[in-house]
Amino acid sequence: MPPMLYVLIFLAAFLAVEGVALLLQERRSGNRATARKRLQKMAMGIQSPEVEDEDSILRGGGESRLSMLGRLPWTTRLERRLYQAGMTIAPGRFVFLCILLSFGMWVLLTLLTASPTVALPGLAAGLIPLVRIRQLRMRRTAKFEEQFPEALELMTRAMRSGHSLTFAFQMVGDELADPIGSEFAQVAEEVKLGQELRIALENLTYRTEAGDLPFFITAISIQRETGGNLAEVLEKLGYLIRERFSLYGKVRALTSIGRASANLLASMPFVMVAMLVTCGGEGGRAYVQPLFGTTAGLIMASIAFALVVMGFVISRRMAQIEV
Repeated sequence: MPPMLYVLIFLAAFLAVEGVALLLQERRSGNRATARKRLQKMAMGIQSPEVEDEDSILRGGGESRLSMLGRLPWTTRLERRLYQAGMTIAPGRFVFLCILLSFGMWVLLTLLTASPTVALPGLAAGLIPLVRIRQLRMRRTAKFEEQFPEALELMTRAMRSGHSLTFAFQMVGDELADPIGSEFAQVAEEVKLGQELRIALENLTYRTEAGDLPFFITAISIQRETGGNLAEVLEKLGYLIRERFSLYGKVRALTSIGRASANLLASMPFVMVAMLVTCGGEGGRAYVQPLFGTTAGLIMASIAFALVVMGFVISRRMAQIEV
């Protein structure tokens, strides 16, 4: 094997490990206060497209917008997805991490299999950070929706005590944990800097994409235009959201069998192959070897893998019911 190949393998492995370390650095060593300040700084540059056309003292300011990637159309969406996941890594560095993982895994599999063509599936390793970001984003959004009724209750008590709506936002930001604490603190900060309440709430909806926020914003808009007891409206809205969460828990309990069946059926082919290789002896390995050692076997394995993934996604979607 040429010496240059060893150098490339070493560089690929080193850069891949370094990229993963950059992705996990904040979650390992960064404290919550520092991460919250960095997320608030990012939030100043993430505004709704309808708002960006208006004059705003909050426009711009993101680190990613200063880079070459900041001009690409998909960078804004990726930046918002990273923010929703609670990650402060810049979009450019995140894309570089995905490329490093793909290249590093391909080189590693090439070394193990001695065939660059067989190692091509290793390029899919670059999708691992995207999957992880999606998981973190869904988890953070679910936590925001779980904290939302408590935030409404706190705002109701503050307004019944005679405080303003902006002060109620700030109280939620000071008293409740992230993610809802930092988001409402950002709304209060934007209003203090002279931003209209309507625009600040639109930015909140654009940043979080929580399902219950439109009802909250509609209630505030109607109250500001027609008047009324906003504290009572927010109290009833909080009660409605709590009841919806209770119904959602019952639905998840009823659909748990479907999700378990999807997980079991999707894992069975991989478990069977692993058992044949590890526990089947020479006969089991000889039985599985054509599946990975021949061109026809690789094609059949790829088609089977695609069908398993498709069936898993369809089964999960059938067991997922929106409440």
